[in-house]
Amino acid sequence: MRIRENVSLKNYTSYRTGGTARFFAEPSTTEELVECLAWAEKNSIEHFIMGGGCNLLISDQILDHTVIVLSNLNRHILRKHKKIYAGAGVLLDSMIVYTIRSYMTGAENMSGIPGTLGGALAMNAGAFGTEIGMLTDEIELLSADGSVFTVKGADAGFSYRKTLAVEGNIVLGGTFLFEEGDRAESERIRKEILRKRALKQPLEYPSCGSVFKRPEGHYAGELIERCGLKGKRIGGAMVSVKHANFIVNAGGATGSDIKNLIEEVKLIVLKETGVQLEEEVKYLGF
Repeated sequence: MRIRENVSLKNYTSYRTGGTARFFAEPSTTEELVECLAWAEKNSIEHFIMGGGCNLLISDQILDHTVIVLSNLNRHILRKHKKIYAGAGVLLDSMIVYTIRSYMTGAENMSGIPGTLGGALAMNAGAFGTEIGMLTDEIELLSADGSVFTVKGADAGFSYRKTLAVEGNIVLGGTFLFEEGDRAESERIRKEILRKRALKQPLEYPSCGSVFKRPEGHYAGELIERCGLKGKRIGGAMVSVKHANFIVNAGGATGSDIKNLIEEVKLIVLKETGVQLEEEVKYLGF
């Protein structure tokens, strides 16, 4: 497995920002992943695992990590009756298209969610009333000691934007259970979901999707908008004028621009509404 040096991470995140990884690898198989982890341990270099980079903000600095990107890991889909196995590197939206074309239903509401299956399972991604945990039969994981094991979906500890079973482990893939569906109806639902996303979300700008989790009893976007923060900028980072829970790279934003704007939004919303916002986006290097 080839370990590269001094790789820019800008093209590996949906924000199109980020510094340089001192060491970098893109394994395509579980065996290659194990090799990467062993190399990092042998050389006493901290490793960081990332998927499609869709829920991640990376600092602008040189990172003394071995950054391991899993967007190519086990990138295949296998079907057996009502079940589908999809590897961690498969795009969530690609699996949804596959199920629709296979006359299977259940995932259409998540159409358009960016990122990989591995990332979706790690954070229990969801939209419009459907979460990936609802469809998960089993998660295939790699433990810290290098052993492969599976956890039943019912035992995985799925909750809002969190999956307990994944913590401390690496997602290799998952098995999902679907019902037989009407392809034309599933395509209609998917088309409508994609239309709603395009209407309400600033898809024309690089972003991480929703920056903040939904506070109990509130919606983050509504609180931010109520505070008059739509369009607020720091450098190239901007609170979207279309959806206030999106902080976008409006052109030339650095990781620091985005991080500083996130912190300022949190501070103003707490002062004006008394609600403490909590990030969905994860950080590396800050």
